[in-house]
Amino acid sequence: MQHDLPFNERGITFARAGLSAAGQLYPLRDLRDATVKMIPRQKPLPIAVSVIGVIVAVIGGFLGSGPALVLGIMIAVVGYLSWITQDVIYRMYVTVPDGEREVFTTKDEEFAQRVATLVREAVAAQTAAKSSPEPVQGINPL
Repeated sequence: MQHDLPFNERGITFARAGLSAAGQLYPLRDLRDATVKMIPRQKPLPIAVSVIGVIVAVIGGFLGSGPALVLGIMIAVVGYLSWITQDVIYRMYVTVPDGEREVFTTKDEEFAQRVATLVREAVAAQTAAKSSPEPVQGINPL
């Protein structure tokens, strides 16, 4: 699948000069590879908030304290809502001579994979161009 350069979408620009995102330029000659990594939902905070809410609600129920019971239920609901509203995020990284660098973070996996594919294809084309012998000027092969 061949893509047309230049690419300019959602603040990410990729042209013959290189990849630009968030004010950072990665020259094409320095790019070696591109990867997309999924960052899953964060569990500890929502679980902790929900557990605290349940504990407060149970204590409020045992002590017969309506406000503590209501507060505990509210805290547990906040913990639950914070869990279900979290999105899985995707980070795109490029490999350059001095290591791996994060380029951008997005919730859209398809977009991140599309940019990574563009980079990989450009790196492959650049590598192929470097390894193919250049024709010698002035010599006409028969």
